[in-house]
Amino acid sequence: MRYTLYSIRLLTILSLSTVFFASNAQETAKLTKTDSSSQLKTLFQVKKGNGLKSWGISASPMVQFGQLGTQSGMNFAFHVNNKWAIGAGFLGSSPRREDPNTTTVPEPRQRFSGLTLEYTPKANSLIHVSFPLMIGTIRQENPDMMYITAMPTSLPYGPQPGGKGGRMGHDRDGLFGDFRGPKAFGIQPGINLEMNVFTYGKLFAGVNYRAAFGENITSEMKGFSGQIGMKFGLFDKAFKVRTKKKN
Repeated sequence: MRYTLYSIRLLTILSLSTVFFASNAQETAKLTKTDSSSQLKTLFQVKKGNGLKSWGISASPMVQFGQLGTQSGMNFAFHVNNKWAIGAGFLGSSPRREDPNTTTVPEPRQRFSGLTLEYTPKANSLIHVSFPLMIGTIRQENPDMMYITAMPTSLPYGPQPGGKGGRMGHDRDGLFGDFRGPKAFGIQPGINLEMNVFTYGKLFAGVNYRAAFGENITSEMKGFSGQIGMKFGLFDKAFKVRTKKKN
């Protein structure tokens, strides 16, 4: 009888001890587990191992043609993880060949400059696609300068309408452009087909559309264009983090 009572007591103590330790283990797990609701959440989460792995720099001369006329320019960019590129660029109308015997006012020239962003999913493939985007300011040629440029050379070189100094005084503006006319906000998305020609150079060609926004926009500021160019630079260079040596 005593042995039976002793066994019952021992089993009771063991059962209570098991329940006690199990409860403590659950509470410890809850305390050690990080509450996800208290963690900072952002739109762009950077997971471990997905940080800055490689970098690059490039300079890209290019020529654009189409509804906006012939334009040429340059883009400078910094590349991240061989997929993204961010930089600054500009495009401007080609210099106009003046005809001294014409009185027709030519199409206004323009310049487009701003920030650039480009996404390239598979940059290491021989032939691949990229998606460039340019956001900035469109500046168009000064209408007064265009009027003076279009006047025949038989007119005197004295002061002209608008207080300008005559045709001879505007030879420099006629060559390099006076882009103090209408101004607008511009966005130019596109798609390019690229080919890795050699380690430090890529050839690309594509199409894009330039949209203009603002009170002073003109029909010449927007339209479809084709584009060809080259990228020269360093690409997909491994980013190495220096770690401190343990003593």
